[in-house]
Amino acid sequence: MKIKNFILSIFLLNSFVYAEDNQENKWVFDRFNYYFENDIYTQTDDGYSAGVRLSFLYFIENPNYPIYDFLFLDLDKTNSYFSFSLTNQIFTPTDTESKELQVDDRPYAGWTYMNFAIHKSSTKFLRTLSLKVGMIGPASGAEEIQNSVHRLVGSTEVKGWNNQLKNELGCNLKYLQKRILISNFEDTLEWSVIPFLSAELGNVAINASAGFNTRFGFNIQKDFGVSSIDIGGEPGIPIYGSHKDIRSHNWSFSLNLTASTSVVARDIFLDGNTFTQSHSVEKERFIYYGGFGFTLRYKSFLFDFLEVHNSKKFTKETHGHGVGTMVFSWLY
Repeated sequence: MKIKNFILSIFLLNSFVYAEDNQENKWVFDRFNYYFENDIYTQTDDGYSAGVRLSFLYFIENPNYPIYDFLFLDLDKTNSYFSFSLTNQIFTPTDTESKELQVDDRPYAGWTYMNFAIHKSSTKFLRTLSLKVGMIGPASGAEEIQNSVHRLVGSTEVKGWNNQLKNELGCNLKYLQKRILISNFEDTLEWSVIPFLSAELGNVAINASAGFNTRFGFNIQKDFGVSSIDIGGEPGIPIYGSHKDIRSHNWSFSLNLTASTSVVARDIFLDGNTFTQSHSVEKERFIYYGGFGFTLRYKSFLFDFLEVHNSKKFTKETHGHGVGTMVFSWLY
């Protein structure tokens, strides 16, 4: 499936969502996010090299589907949200000027997918169930995307894409839970500490993660924080009762810290294709992440920056890796 078909499908789905406004489950457009991730911030161009995501978040009025109750197992009052997004991620070895297979380095790989997620928030908890469906391999369009960008900015062409993973339909289910453990949204200097747990299952990845986000700032949003594409879930999900209060002040600013660890049973971008033979490397089972950044909002516009560094992801990797995430958001 070509990447242009994914782009078309996201706009068709967006039209369908607006059509749902007349039904009992009224979906009200809440937030748009554009992610740009790249390791250029850490002066590298390998490993997880780049990622781009467009996401749309909807507040659901009068939800009546059983899945919403399934996601929340206690008696707290809750709000329901739905999000969907289109994502492309690119992975490359260190030597991108050689056409030869880099036997001791990670495979070339691209992953273009749709992500559908249901979110349930109370005053303390957020629970998310999401499904990723897309293509890995040449059908992801990663080679064309990366080399088009390189030509645009005058960088060297990446020449080893003939060694990338083969086409494979990727399907992954993910569950995420966050909890506001400590918070103060009243004083001049505000803060929150939000631990999270997640688990993912599918032919793309099998893993479990735990970590936390913390924020210190002024007029910070009453939500469950921001994160990178793969760690921590959809950004800006409001806590219960705060759906219309995010913009109670014209501006907000916070400094953000994050840390997490993952136990990895499968990673297709290191283990190789599931059903066909392909290049692979021996992965590390335990990975650690640490990051810092900031959030700046003026009225309906937000800018988030987060730089995350991780430990080695495969045994022959010589060092860890860092990626910067920028998120441009618009609140409806």
